[in-house]
Amino acid sequence: MIYWQHLTRQANEAHTREAYVDAQELGRKALACAEATFKDDFEVDAETAVSAVIVSYMNLAEVSVSMKEWLQANDYFERGVQFLQSIIVKPELPSEHRELIELTASHLRFEWELFTQTYGSKLAVAKRTNRLRWLKQRNDDSSSWQSSYGY
Repeated sequence: MIYWQHLTRQANEAHTREAYVDAQELGRKALACAEATFKDDFEVDAETAVSAVIVSYMNLAEVSVSMKEWLQANDYFERGVQFLQSIIVKPELPSEHRELIELTASHLRFEWELFTQTYGSKLAVAKRTNRLRWLKQRNDDSSSWQSSYGY
């Protein structure tokens, strides 16, 4: 957990300096660290373990917003929710841990909704642009395949 804190602090400092690429890289390392130690950390201190992972996702979403990468920011919120869902479905989860996950999920959904309300139109444009890029690439790939066979 100390290494996660160190990485998170460095990522936040980089974000404050507007060194977004550095903040993103450090944030990803912090997330990987929190996820790698999650199972053991959760058994010792569930609240700290859950917070570390979710804070990492939210920090990465914030850096993505600063970089105007709306799809990526949205993806981090979504992945955070999916992470919590993967925990709460475990039948052996104690009720106090279930409550912790539910409260954390509510907070994360609130932040996601706030992001969507604030940047929803930019997110929608990014989704359309991404979809058009995907369709164009698919069409180009199909055309190159067909032309290579003389169609």
